[in-house]
Amino acid sequence: MGITFQNINKVISGKLIKNGLYSKNTDKNLVIIMFHGIDKIESKRYNLRFYSKDNFEKQIALFKKHCNILTHDDFANDRYSTQKPNIIITFDDGYLNNYTYALPVLEKYNAHAWYFITGIGSMDKKMLWADAVDIVENHGKEKTKVHIGGQDFEIVNKVFINKDTNIQLKKFIKQSNRPGYAEKENLIEQLLSIFDFTKDNNINDYWQLMDEGQIAETGKSKVITIGSHGFYHNNLGSLANADAVAEVLKSKIYLENILQKEVRSIGFPDGSYTELLNHDLFHLGFNKQFVVNYQFSDEGKKNYVYDRFGLYSYMGNEHQLLHKILHLK
Repeated sequence: MGITFQNINKVISGKLIKNGLYSKNTDKNLVIIMFHGIDKIESKRYNLRFYSKDNFEKQIALFKKHCNILTHDDFANDRYSTQKPNIIITFDDGYLNNYTYALPVLEKYNAHAWYFITGIGSMDKKMLWADAVDIVENHGKEKTKVHIGGQDFEIVNKVFINKDTNIQLKKFIKQSNRPGYAEKENLIEQLLSIFDFTKDNNINDYWQLMDEGQIAETGKSKVITIGSHGFYHNNLGSLANADAVAEVLKSKIYLENILQKEVRSIGFPDGSYTELLNHDLFHLGFNKQFVVNYQFSDEGKKNYVYDRFGLYSYMGNEHQLLHKILHLK
């Protein structure tokens, strides 16, 4: 079965719009896609959101052929195609694999992307807490425990869970209103004492982040715009607003010092944000804010907030249609 523009346009326009693929505040036929990690084999053992580098290249090649991939300047100046679906490509988290695997592909096809990066690479434990949880859940023995927030969580069927409340560890942490990262760093230390995955090079793709030199080099690429992903990857919508603003500003300063250029965009970690936070960050210069599952019934009046659609290999139902199209021979 061959690929045609009509195939892709029909799926994007006719099917996936019903599932939140389109930005809710634009009539420009705009699709904003969110990736996370790229690996060699498309493993789903540690992270269900990863594509293999080969499949990622196939997708970018198809997007380049059948869609209009917006550059930073295109987006800033409302230069949209009227002949093809308009695509914005985004990446969250700042994985090293975004530098080693994704960046060469994006440069090969001259396909622009936004990279939303945290400040975790500047800290002692240079990893995202959620990645550490995912990996240790897969390798730790049953009933192995960690302690955080005054509660114990133990591995049951490869998931850390509190047996009294039946809440999973990752959900518990994401609901936390505690700013900073000290508690999560302590958790990472506990997790590494259970299974020190930093000593297994086969797992590197699933947790290693870009260092500051790699961020700087990536930021010089003509196909990359770097934005904030918070400093600690806290769920910003769960924090007090002042704490959330302070974290984003810390991230902005950190990235601007590395890049020697202004940072005016943000991709919210885990899609967690509030309307007040949108407002305050806009007035601090963040005029491009990328979210997931736009929350407010304001008829798109916030023209600086853009909804995104996570494109992952595990998706089913209507979302699987796009995935199948992207993998047709």
